Amino acid sequence: APRNRQTPRARAQTHMRSALCVAHASSALDARGAGTSRAQKCVSLARLSRHEQRRRAAPAHERASVRARAAVQAPPNVKSDKYAPLPAVPFENVHWVDDLEGLQRATAAVRAQTAGVNVSDNVRLPPCVGLDAEWRPGDNTPVALLQVATRDEVFLIDLLATAPRGCAPEVIEATDELLKAILWEEKLYKLGFSFGYDVKRMKASYSHLSVWDETCKNLVDVKQLAYAASPNKMSLRCGLAVLTRQVIGCMLDKKEQCSDWAKRPLTASQRAYAAADGYSLCLIFDKCLTMIKEDDDVLRILTEVVEAGEPLRGLPRKVKKVRVLKQKERAKAAKRGGQGKPCQFARETALEEANADILSALESVGKVVGGRKGAIELLAGEQDIRHKNDGRNVHAWANAMAVFVSVGKPQTRGPTTFWERDGEIYMKWDGKAGGALDEDIARLRRSKSSEVTKPVDGEGDVAGDSALLFIRRPPGQYMFCGRLENVGQSSSDKDVAVCRLVDAESVRTSDTYFQLIGCRLSGSVPSDVKVV
Repeated sequence: APRNRQTPRARAQTHMRSALCVAHASSALDARGAGTSRAQKCVSLARLSRHEQRRRAAPAHERASVRARAAVQAPPNVKSDKYAPLPAVPFENVHWVDDLEGLQRATAAVRAQTAGVNVSDNVRLPPCVGLDAEWRPGDNTPVALLQVATRDEVFLIDLLATAPRGCAPEVIEATDELLKAILWEEKLYKLGFSFGYDVKRMKASYSHLSVWDETCKNLVDVKQLAYAASPNKMSLRCGLAVLTRQVIGCMLDKKEQCSDWAKRPLTASQRAYAAADGYSLCLIFDKCLTMIKEDDDVLRILTEVVEAGEPLRGLPRKVKKVRVLKQKERAKAAKRGGQGKPCQFARETALEEANADILSALESVGKVVGGRKGAIELLAGEQDIRHKNDGRNVHAWANAMAVFVSVGKPQTRGPTTFWERDGEIYMKWDGKAGGALDEDIARLRRSKSSEVTKPVDGEGDVAGDSALLFIRRPPGQYMFCGRLENVGQSSSDKDVAVCRLVDAESVRTSDTYFQLIGCRLSGSVPSDVKVV
């Protein structure tokens, strides 16, 4: 007769009952102890499964060895077995740069890449450098390390020791020359992985450098290049580790990605990670060029990749379709209000709970943004923000605060005073005159810019330590003046904050600078102000 077949659910129930019976019999047998007769043990063993009988019949040392082997054996890592680790950069080829001599040596090595080289002579190996940046995790931390990798060696530039305003003038000038030799050279291909954000963060961290006067030339995003060069059009939605595995068949260790890059000295593991991160870009670049069959197509594809920029500009059709579907889902969610009525706040975030996109907003310093709604749109980025005007002259974001200042005629004396000293613009702001609360004034007093942030080991950044300035002359519109940094206090009024305009150089280029700030500048510091 054919064997009765059980449904999967019935089979699972049978296995469960068998396991429970075995466990109950085993515990009962152990509870009887040494006083149990041999006949009783045989009866109990008969009730167990054959596998359990064989296991119990084996000597004790054999059972222990089996358990030990089972504990040591781990499930095989398919990725580790299939892909070899990325070859480490030789120790003697990794150079730590934190002084004038090291900056000059790195600049000479970068310029040697393009000295007497014609790109059209060898299109398969054009001059290139891999670029990457690291910083301590946080919204308001400066870029701490810049990796510059050639095909032969890697330079780890300690920006915390070579780029801040407090460094020696010759060191700052040498840092500027190195960055210009990298970013301004048209014959040199700059390789990065979403490096545009790193450039924005470096510009926000060290805005006093003159390298930012011009844009970066011939910046190649290796993810975009891999998509254009591969015949099967690999996905653009991947990280550097996945891209390294797909293109060159090696594993890139990313364990140190979110470590504390502001702590000195760096560990050996951090240095190895930083060197491998920059060097892998050169390997991916060379491999992608070998995928292109015709030599005539290499320069054409490189030009298209440079013009396309980061992958957000040239997304494949599948990714665009996913984004459209998500937009439709958000639109449906916005209509799920009470009793089927549309709810306009269903997908909006309260301003106090949202993070301002400071790095993207810094590109609009000196521009007119309109009213307060325009200021919110500038800082919100792609977020939908909900805000109710409470009469205060500040907007308190989760990670920053926006200060709104209205000035009158130049001859009138208002609650806000501006003066200039050593090329820097300073502001004395009376918060209570504009309806600010005590907590708003205290928040502004602990404001600091990214370029002067000093990380403290073991402590996180204080929430809301960034301050942004918007200024107008009523009934005109607000102009975005960039970041504020608290530099002093007033000896006569505790409600007064003294700040420096960090992005004053960009503000001076605005058409409305003179009528808002320039005509009100004083050459002397107010008598009641103490600048630290």
